[in-house]
Amino acid sequence: MKTIAVSETAYERLAVWKKSRKDTFSKVIERMVPAKGTFDAVLEATGNLPDLSDEQVDSLESAVNEGRKTLDDPWK
Repeated sequence: MKTIAVSETAYERLAVWKKSRKDTFSKVIERMVPAKGTFDAVLEATGNLPDLSDEQVDSLESAVNEGRKTLDDPWK
């Protein structure tokens, strides 16, 4: 067991990810922060994320498409 200090903003961000009163901050961190350097851990962590709303999917897709417009075509 270790004690850490976090800002009020960090605390609030962690608190909204708790699934119940019995859920601990340690469990939230373990669930949401993948182990460094492993792709499998990243994939597992993304499986714990909530589903996106249709509006969020549209927004993400628009942002990706806008980013693609600014990239040069590597085949030219």
